[in-house]
Amino acid sequence: MMSSSLKRSLAALLSLLCVVVLAACSGIPRSSGVNQGSAVVPVENDAIEFLPAGPIQNGSIEQILRGFIEASSSPVSDYAIARQFLTPEFASAWDATTAVNVDSGLRTVSQTGENTGRLVFALTAQVGAQGNYAEINPAVSTTFEYTFQQVDGQWRISAAPNGVVIDRFTFDQVYQSHPLYFFDSTNTMLVPDVRFFPAGASASTRITKALLAGPSQWLAANGAVQTSFPEGTALVADTVPVTRGVAKVDLNAAALSADPAVIRRMKQQTSASLQSVATINSVDLLVDGAVLNNSISDSASDVMPPPIDSRPLVLTAKDFGYWDGTKIDTYGAFANVMIQSQPSAISIGTMTNIAATLTSQGVSLVRNGTAQLVDSRPGLIAPTVDNFGYVWSVPADQPSKLQAISTDGKIQQVDTSWASADRILSLSLSHDGTQVVALLETNGSYQLVASALVRGERSIPVALGPLFTQTLSDGTPVSVAWVDATTIATVTVNSAGIGLVRAQEIGGQSKELSSITEGTPQSMAGANTISGLRVLTSSGILLSLRGGTQWQTAVSGVTTLAVQQ
Repeated sequence: MMSSSLKRSLAALLSLLCVVVLAACSGIPRSSGVNQGSAVVPVENDAIEFLPAGPIQNGSIEQILRGFIEASSSPVSDYAIARQFLTPEFASAWDATTAVNVDSGLRTVSQTGENTGRLVFALTAQVGAQGNYAEINPAVSTTFEYTFQQVDGQWRISAAPNGVVIDRFTFDQVYQSHPLYFFDSTNTMLVPDVRFFPAGASASTRITKALLAGPSQWLAANGAVQTSFPEGTALVADTVPVTRGVAKVDLNAAALSADPAVIRRMKQQTSASLQSVATINSVDLLVDGAVLNNSISDSASDVMPPPIDSRPLVLTAKDFGYWDGTKIDTYGAFANVMIQSQPSAISIGTMTNIAATLTSQGVSLVRNGTAQLVDSRPGLIAPTVDNFGYVWSVPADQPSKLQAISTDGKIQQVDTSWASADRILSLSLSHDGTQVVALLETNGSYQLVASALVRGERSIPVALGPLFTQTLSDGTPVSVAWVDATTIATVTVNSAGIGLVRAQEIGGQSKELSSITEGTPQSMAGANTISGLRVLTSSGILLSLRGGTQWQTAVSGVTTLAVQQ
């Protein structure tokens, strides 16, 4: 975990940058009318929170409605400022946490009757009650209706949709993504599940409550991902206090039904999930105020994959190994086989010391210095290996014929959730072997999907869970690769021959990276960070994303860029 001093320094720097940026943008118009501005204040835990104004005296229905929407950007004290715009009866009934509706900030606010008002906005993203984020592209025009009453001579809102409306700029300042962690179907690896919560003192409580509520539906289906907390486990009080860097997670008696192995997994889930909160250095798990089996460690190092080598792993006509910037550091265990067979695709299992290759004969399993052909079906795409020792292989024109082949040659048909797809262009497994991403083509349209993996006895791959669609750039997709545990990247080629590279946090936001203007992208590989992305062009030039802003030639003469698992 990052040291507390470093965390505080980074958080303080972020706070300063946010204040500067927000101050610089205070004049940006956000709607068809005039909005009152929100003060920006640093709060405890070095977080930034908006402090909007309360209702103005003798405000019109339009003014009160605009003020209410603006005030909804502040979750402080359970949206206390926004509730000032509501009648006393409705203030206690309105549930702000049901949904966060994100728009561009261009809105129409109008009075539609003697005591009614309307808000029209373009919905671009939505965050659910448990923090699940969904991009909406194209944006959907959305209308919210409001009813008003006079309270002591002042207009107040007496009926409104639950949830809040917030513009993109403010959302990016107020909300942060946090990966929650659950276990895979074998209880051997932690699986991240990205959620969004307001920054600030309430983050630890919101994260813990969402963790206890369980994994997202697309992960939990078919038992692919599961929680270790016994059914009925909840917080004793509706808070997770943090004192001097220690989070106190006090659970009810339902947690006492867990055996030591389950308690260890509960601790690992909790510790890993709260590590993204800058002010938390450690976690105490308690039941009704008593520490829960203090002899059991919460270390998650053995249930999370280690980072891979950040150097690109490349094959040339004469060598195979890691490019260190000046020469190739030969990968002795595989070099001879790779140089002799010159495969067009390579996947290396860094934890299993096996590899999968694609040649004109088909897909081969490589280990102990020899290659064994394990799939000779025609039209196979680049294979991959997982950290349980399986080789994954599928023909491009038969995307549902996905096979996982064990080191002893046994073929396991893996049930997919893309039966209607016509073609599969690229397939990649997460480094922990718990999730699959794929580029699909159906009726001439392309789709990027993620799916959780269900394993059976002895970790045999059995099936993929429901598809979770991700954002894909325009053009023809070429390759998809994992960047880290929660982020993937794709490269597509548009009609002008430009390579478009997009990073996508699964369950979060996506963004376009710098385009590739020279050469035609052929394959892509990731290595822990966005800066670790590499793209190989059809002319054998390996490109690196320097500083996250520009693609530069790293080395030429590369025939194949290997993917590390």
